[in-house]
Amino acid sequence: MVFIAQVFSYKARDKNGALSEGLMEASSIEGVKAKLKEKGYYIIAIKESKSEKSSSIKNLIEKTRGVSTQDLVLFCRQFSTMVSSGLSLVRTLEILGEQTVNSKLKEAINSVADNVESGQSFSQALEEHTDIFPSLFISMMEAGEAGGVLDEVLEKMAIHFERDNDLKQKVTSALVYPIVVTIVAFLTIFFLITFVVPTFVDMFAGLNQDLPAVTRMLIAISDFFGAYWHLILVIVVGVGYGSYWSYNNKDDFKKKMDGYFLKMPLFGDLLTKLSVTHFSKTLAILLRSGVPILDGMDIVSKVISNKVMSDKIKESRDSISEGNSITLPLREGKIFPSMVLQMIKIGEETGNLDAMLDKIGDFYEQEVGYKVEGMVSLIEPALIVFLGLVVGAIVIAIMLPMFDMIQGI
Repeated sequence: MVFIAQVFSYKARDKNGALSEGLMEASSIEGVKAKLKEKGYYIIAIKESKSEKSSSIKNLIEKTRGVSTQDLVLFCRQFSTMVSSGLSLVRTLEILGEQTVNSKLKEAINSVADNVESGQSFSQALEEHTDIFPSLFISMMEAGEAGGVLDEVLEKMAIHFERDNDLKQKVTSALVYPIVVTIVAFLTIFFLITFVVPTFVDMFAGLNQDLPAVTRMLIAISDFFGAYWHLILVIVVGVGYGSYWSYNNKDDFKKKMDGYFLKMPLFGDLLTKLSVTHFSKTLAILLRSGVPILDGMDIVSKVISNKVMSDKIKESRDSISEGNSITLPLREGKIFPSMVLQMIKIGEETGNLDAMLDKIGDFYEQEVGYKVEGMVSLIEPALIVFLGLVVGAIVIAIMLPMFDMIQGI
């Protein structure tokens, strides 16, 4: 016999008297009662959710998106508060599983709770969900468990994720306008050439005079786009998707492209500063939490998205394991700024590497902000000038034959 799951809303209190409300899927009200009693709840009310359909749609949407940094920030802060209040680890995870909105994170938390209850350590349970919880987070939880300061480590992770998210949002929001202007510019040019210029071709044909070279060239371009715009669109989408797939699935292609990105005017310097900020902040929080430097370097190499810089960090880790300085491979790569290498070297010599890395991260975080502002101030007028020149050239190419016709009259 097949039971169709329905969505029920419930109100219940735990053993401590704390009120809990939420939605639960089950085949019947009796099924909800059984699940709540298993968790030690005293049931107040259960009823079928009127928004079952909308909830299902919402769940479907939730499943299509991943776990954001903001989701992890909220998870860490709530986790830290509950653990520091004296709640057991399993009970805390159960409460978080009920309260979490993101369905993927909810499923992962519930799975972790079950594994912890069955005898696994928290960090071991997290390792089964590396697609949800970053390796940095898992290593920090392992260090927190070993030192008995899980709540403190969770608070540190919340701050780290929050700052990382703020930096990403700052860069993203600053670059949104130039990207939108670029897209609008190319769509405008494409529309003018493909659909507007052809309306003047018949009129030009009736002038019985030689057209200027710039007008003939514009008509040729317009004819090409008008005849093959479907093919052009397919090629652009195909090349874009193929490049995206290769970048995410082929290490050699990714490394080559990341090398080009680092050498790009304007953007290359920004990417370098972003990577240095991420490297410094991440390694600093790992070292301060008691993670060994070799393990920390291994984690950081996985966190850095740029393949070229990631490989250099791996080489630096190997250098440390052989008894050499951390800065030797980084200097040979000629990617990390000399100031960063000097400060890391001083941190090694004085035994304050984590504090020095924090200072580097703070400095380059400010540098990223200045760099983004400077780029936007240059890109915006450049895009406007470019659009003006292209549209102006199209208008001139259309108007020149008309001027010649007027002069002939």
